[in-house]
Amino acid sequence: MEHSLSQRAITEALGTALLVLVGPGSVVATLVLSGDKTPAITGADLLGISIAFGLVITALVYAIGKVSGCHINPAVTFALAATKRFPWREVPAYVGGQFVGAVLGALAIWAVFAHSGIDLGMGQTSFNQDTTTWASAMFAEGIGTAILMFAILGIVDTRSPGDFAGLVIGGVVVAIIMVVGPITGASLNPARAFGPELVSAIGGGATHWNQYLPVYLLPGLVGSAVAAVAYDYLATPRQQTMPIEHAVTHPDPDDYVVAK
Repeated sequence: MEHSLSQRAITEALGTALLVLVGPGSVVATLVLSGDKTPAITGADLLGISIAFGLVITALVYAIGKVSGCHINPAVTFALAATKRFPWREVPAYVGGQFVGAVLGALAIWAVFAHSGIDLGMGQTSFNQDTTTWASAMFAEGIGTAILMFAILGIVDTRSPGDFAGLVIGGVVVAIIMVVGPITGASLNPARAFGPELVSAIGGGATHWNQYLPVYLLPGLVGSAVAAVAYDYLATPRQQTMPIEHAVTHPDPDDYVVAK
């Protein structure tokens, strides 16, 4: 029996909460361990953080994918709805669950690391406006989310080996963060960016609200939708136009009798 919408929305909230606790939480943990080291996060640290994100997403795909589909990302839900893979009427419940879950996950980071979590940035995503242009940041988030969406649709296609879905999705997240992470923090997920930002504001920490809408919300939605449309265009079997004579002509059954 199909799970109810309330069950699926709660599952999305739980999954997103765990994603935020482990993903951004690994950023805070890395900063705690680095102390006064300069730079605070090295290339090896970035790899560790990206693996943390990838592993938790892999686990969640296998754990809750059978319940809610494991969207845990408003951009994924939006793209699936935009390409008629998911009903629009259920989008508010899913997206609402994802944002609530992201806030709960960020609150859990605060609970684990106490006020040092706030002081160390809560694993927020932002970009340095002195070294990175707005256009570069918007493109980075858009293309990163597009790559993620393209990979998701490719592996969940019925023609693909679905048993590897968790590994493929988790793996592509690791790869994207390694490239986009140094530029924007590689949110790839509007809810993941929102939760730590809100909790940091509640705790009196730094915020980057001016960057949220133009860099971490809109590019993700657009990028994921474009990727879904592109995948449909590329993956849909090609329709061949046959000449009428060829289409309506069939071998004479008597020919088979003679041949035998």
